[in-house]
Amino acid sequence: MVTRPVQTNRETAADTARSPSDYVVPVVHVHLPEPVVKAGFYGGVAAAVATGAVDWPLVLLAGVGVAIVRHRRA
Repeated sequence: MVTRPVQTNRETAADTARSPSDYVVPVVHVHLPEPVVKAGFYGGVAAAVATGAVDWPLVLLAGVGVAIVRHRRA
């Protein structure tokens, strides 16, 4: 699971230079830019559809849900 970074007093200069839209992978504490996370999400969904693990109606439903959530957040 990928989460947004939390501001702390122990941030270094390198941490403050990062974009506020970066995501942090919790276990390894790697900062990833938002476009990389989006590409990974959509790539994983496409792979699941290509292998037949998920059917198209479920993917369409999830896609509409993601679009609604991102529209409300912006």
